[in-house]
Amino acid sequence: MGLKNHFAVAAAVFMAFVAAADVNWDEALLVGGVQRECPFFKPNEEMIFSLQLEGAKGDIPPDVYFVDWERRGDDGVTEKGRAPLPVKEPLVIRTHSERPGFVCIEANVVTADGKRVPKKHRWEKRVFFMGGAAVSPEALEAGSEPADYETFWRSVEDELAKVPVSAEMKPWPCADKGVKLYAVKIACAGPRPVTGWLTMPADASPEKRYPILATARGASQDDLPAPTNGPHDRIKMAINGNGFDLGRGDAYVKEFFKSICVEGYTYGFDPESNRSRDASYWKGMAMRAIRYVEWLSALPEWDGRTFDAEAGSQGGWQMILAASRCHRVTRLKTSITWGCDWTGQAQFGRIKSTYRPKCWYPDMAYFDAVFAARRLTCPVAITSAGLGDYVSPPSSIAVLYNNLKVPKSITWKQGHTHGWHPDGMASWTVDDGFSDAPGIRAAE
Repeated sequence: MGLKNHFAVAAAVFMAFVAAADVNWDEALLVGGVQRECPFFKPNEEMIFSLQLEGAKGDIPPDVYFVDWERRGDDGVTEKGRAPLPVKEPLVIRTHSERPGFVCIEANVVTADGKRVPKKHRWEKRVFFMGGAAVSPEALEAGSEPADYETFWRSVEDELAKVPVSAEMKPWPCADKGVKLYAVKIACAGPRPVTGWLTMPADASPEKRYPILATARGASQDDLPAPTNGPHDRIKMAINGNGFDLGRGDAYVKEFFKSICVEGYTYGFDPESNRSRDASYWKGMAMRAIRYVEWLSALPEWDGRTFDAEAGSQGGWQMILAASRCHRVTRLKTSITWGCDWTGQAQFGRIKSTYRPKCWYPDMAYFDAVFAARRLTCPVAITSAGLGDYVSPPSSIAVLYNNLKVPKSITWKQGHTHGWHPDGMASWTVDDGFSDAPGIRAAE
């Protein structure tokens, strides 16, 4: 190459990068989905995905930015591709699957060397789409339930019964004078008590009784701060799943989690504790959730009729386990529900959760929420199931839904991951009786 040509090429590259620097990606989105209303298909039916870049500010220079995409699925098939930016027409990706299960499409805006384009955002610092579709999700079955599943959980209930249902209720200052606020510590079998914040309408009493709303926080290693207000028309409580003391500050909470985690693992993820159902961290968490419902439903201020539960992610897992054993819950809403289909992932090779113990031992099946789902007696709504959520894989949510034997509904959301919920993408609700389910009285 002559010197003149060398300088010409260098100048062109320089100008491209100058132009690239003028692109603002902070409001950019890859908006996508299938080219039809319903994201469910038959075996071998063609799935046509369409992706469009929106919101990028500035002129996108040619040959600088690309969309790298990957197709993966419960069928084990992986495909990859690259398309240049800018594009005048949507990027079209065609695929199919031969058997029931989900297909995931992940696409990222990248530079020529494959590095993701950064953007300023609290949760997702990239310009991407992650969504999918399914073949016959209603046909997905759970893995094998342990033969002594029910015997084990009855033994857990017997263990709980040895500890009286009682609690310390410490009054706590609250800016909302319409409620009474308490820091609650409930006695429980296992390594730790149940701890959470309880609000009651200020006039709640055994004579003036109210409905209950029970919630549980998802996976976290942060403090659970006291609420600044509460509903005036119901009793509400929120627990953390780990049983740490309330009101002691961030330094205490940091040391608490350090003490319960095996080095190199988050709580409950180390292989050794998952070998045995009795040594499992999840047994203690489930016991706390069951005791939580037992204690709340014994409050003299409860109206004895309405006990709603709402929780997402790991909190959803807790409330499913609790409601499956303590049938006082009258209606349950759960979203992006975690802890489902570990057994099926091992048995059938479906895509595994990116946030779960990496090991697999048969005793882990006792804590698979899809088996607890069979034992729920109240209407259940799965209010959000992300087609791009692989913390709670869509196949695991489908199996959870299929195992429910009660009035139920589920809302699938395109382009939603576990923590990324963009606007402007399709959703699809299947209602199998939840909306029409009459209010039911709590079990005696």
